Amino acid sequence: MNDVRPLATAVIVAGPAGDLRDALVAELSTGLAGIAGVHAGDDPVAMAGVLPAATTLGLVALLDDGTSVDERIVRLGSDTRARAARTVLVTERDRHDDLSGALDSDRLAAVIGVPWTRGWLATHARSQLTRWLSARDPKDPRLTALRSGGPASDVPTSTLLRDLELDEQALTDRLVIALDRALGRRPRLQLPEGTRLTHQGVGVDGVIVVLTGSVALDRASEIGELRLHHASTGPVVGLLSLTQQARAFFTARATSDIEVIHISLEQLEHALTVEPEVGSVMAAATARALATRLRRSEQLQVEKAQLNTELDRERTQLAAALEQLEGARLELVESARMATLGELSAGVAHELNNPASAVARSANFIADDLSRLLTDHPRGEALAEVIAVTRQRSPLGTARQRQLRRELASALGSEPVARRLVSAGVDEVARVAKLASELEADELEEFVVAAELGGAIRNLLLGTDRITDLVQSLKSYARPAEAMVQGVDVASTIDDALHLVAHKLDGVELERVDADDLPTIDGHPGPLGQVWTNLVLNAVDAMEGQGHLQVITRREDDEVVVEVIDDGPGIDPDVLPRLFEPRFTTKHGRIRYGLGLGLAISQRIVHSHDGTITVTSEPGRTVATVRLPAA
Repeated sequence: MNDVRPLATAVIVAGPAGDLRDALVAELSTGLAGIAGVHAGDDPVAMAGVLPAATTLGLVALLDDGTSVDERIVRLGSDTRARAARTVLVTERDRHDDLSGALDSDRLAAVIGVPWTRGWLATHARSQLTRWLSARDPKDPRLTALRSGGPASDVPTSTLLRDLELDEQALTDRLVIALDRALGRRPRLQLPEGTRLTHQGVGVDGVIVVLTGSVALDRASEIGELRLHHASTGPVVGLLSLTQQARAFFTARATSDIEVIHISLEQLEHALTVEPEVGSVMAAATARALATRLRRSEQLQVEKAQLNTELDRERTQLAAALEQLEGARLELVESARMATLGELSAGVAHELNNPASAVARSANFIADDLSRLLTDHPRGEALAEVIAVTRQRSPLGTARQRQLRRELASALGSEPVARRLVSAGVDEVARVAKLASELEADELEEFVVAAELGGAIRNLLLGTDRITDLVQSLKSYARPAEAMVQGVDVASTIDDALHLVAHKLDGVELERVDADDLPTIDGHPGPLGQVWTNLVLNAVDAMEGQGHLQVITRREDDEVVVEVIDDGPGIDPDVLPRLFEPRFTTKHGRIRYGLGLGLAISQRIVHSHDGTITVTSEPGRTVATVRLPAA
């Protein structure tokens, strides 16, 4: 390793010892004499580590040693000063596939091939150091020495690069001077705002140099005329179309009063021949204009992406707002329908409760009057007992009635009498047979009539109770939901809903399973009844009116869980995610919500109770599960 000299700036040459490294060190030492100390060795990190603390490492030149360039530059990053320095690769290889990481991380400033032009390598190093120092501190005093030591610095010396660093007005002035030298002073044309300099789709036979004013480039499209360039038009109009011998892609239009020079194709060709500066300045002007247009195009792409993102966000917000509006509309429809149902239920309650109560009172009066009438009858006490017993009998099932008719007909020897007794609710075959053996025919007839009277009174009372229960269920179902009710019995709300849909359950085997420890909830009984009605009717529809329906309630932790389970064909997996969408239906395009309610509204009702509703399905088993927080 070379001795470290106490200069403020250091350059490291790292690579295998040999003639190549010696030549590189010699040229750099000569070109950077008095500016930077050049140090050579195998390990750049070790060399950087022994530099004096006051020395800044400006450049690391890596000689290709056949190992991975990416790995060598990654290792450079382990030293703070080496990581901050500019790095160049000097290589004899004509192909590299081991430096993508270095380029991707912007850690490689240049690649220099061997052999290099004598003296040029030092110039390159001076330029690299100049740019490195300028980026760190534009006022660094070492920059003066770098820039005064020769032509090599951060200032370009070629005509094209120098012209590219000029501003647009200075470049235009140079172009005009060069054209005037080649063609004589060109007439300046004064044109008003709106003048078209080129026409889209029309051939171009010259160029126009804009001296003052502004010109826009417009293009007609299916959606109208679009302004694609204005500030990015550049001072030379028509050159690209002219060089490509194509029709104008844009319409160039003055957007203010302008002053221009018109150069025909023949004049331009002559100027390029006799005055080389015309070509270099025009190339610089064209390159600047194209670069500006490219940046504008890229900016438009960024703006387009930003607009698309904003549109997507607004589209999402709009979809959410529409969903909320649809939900609000459904709630309004629901409220209106339930208000109407509430009014109807109040009228039904008034119209049915009074007659039902009158019928019940009359039935009880008839029973009492019959007991008094039978007081003086020889068998009055026995007949009154028959009336009282049959009045209290529960209705018999169809199978039980058939069995009793056969047994009584065998015991009495009369099918008609047996049918009358069974219809009245008589089920004590032995007792009836014994009584018949002790009575005459007319006396037996009195007992049969007494049994029928008791059964008729029982049926009257059962009918009025049924009417009362239905009215109460309807009133509970349609009860307004404004006020939260504490201590709601969920099982009772399910009973009310099942009363109302009983006519739909004729062909359905209904199984109720209610937990004994089911807690109450705080909620709205009416809307909850609407949920149960909708779930039950959906299940019955799925089973097409025939099947096994389970309604189960249970407690899970601090929740009341209600499950409605049917054994229908199940729901298509593609449909399940959309079940709760407003207006979504699987019923062949028909919108049916039971009593005007759908799963979307059911979901909103459950959510308003801080609960959840889910549906799972497979062939032969669909489960709708509602979870509500216990009180």
